[in-house]
Amino acid sequence: MPPPARFALVVVTLGLLVAALPATASAEVEDWQRVVRSRHASAVFVQLNGCDQVEVYVSATDGKYVNRRGAVNKQGLLGVLIQVRDACAEPGPKGYPVVYSADGMTLDPLGSTPRFGRAWVAGSLEGTDDAGAAVQLRVDLQWRPLAEFERGRVSGHGWFPPEEKRGAWVGTFSHTLTAPAVAWGTLWVDGRALALEPTHDALLQQVRYACKVIQHPRGGAEVDC
Repeated sequence: MPPPARFALVVVTLGLLVAALPATASAEVEDWQRVVRSRHASAVFVQLNGCDQVEVYVSATDGKYVNRRGAVNKQGLLGVLIQVRDACAEPGPKGYPVVYSADGMTLDPLGSTPRFGRAWVAGSLEGTDDAGAAVQLRVDLQWRPLAEFERGRVSGHGWFPPEEKRGAWVGTFSHTLTAPAVAWGTLWVDGRALALEPTHDALLQQVRYACKVIQHPRGGAEVDC
């Protein structure tokens, strides 16, 4: 069963994704470039305990971003969702009925080894359940790749605004590494531990993205990419 969209690991192939404002004088805009490096890990756990079908969805990220001024910003993001379904009830169009759910997010980053041969995350999340009550969630998970990382490359370039060649020339490049993985660990819900048995419904991915903007000497355009 696929996880809800906001907790699924969304893998976007980065191509020429830019937005341009109306052209302006070249003195008002500058050449610049942006570099992004991020690592992502996701896992889906489905375990049956009597009539309780417990589903846990985890997504974790660690990113490094270089902005226009060259400053390096680091940011993590961890999201957890737990759902309990009644497996003894009559299933509906979306599966067994959900009898309990809780979710939370935090800025705890994904940890990993230099060559991405192992990844982990540990964090506490102030969440809420389906009744709106506060829930304390805590996770301690690990990932290992099950195969060699598959490489992907995408690049593009062009003038913006597209109809003229006196704005800004924009070039983008992305390099991805993706591998299936095994994940395991423990989830605590209000202090109650749930051992998460190894699952192969897991993924590891690294993204390196670069964007460079060069202004035309007789024109220019404010571009974000």
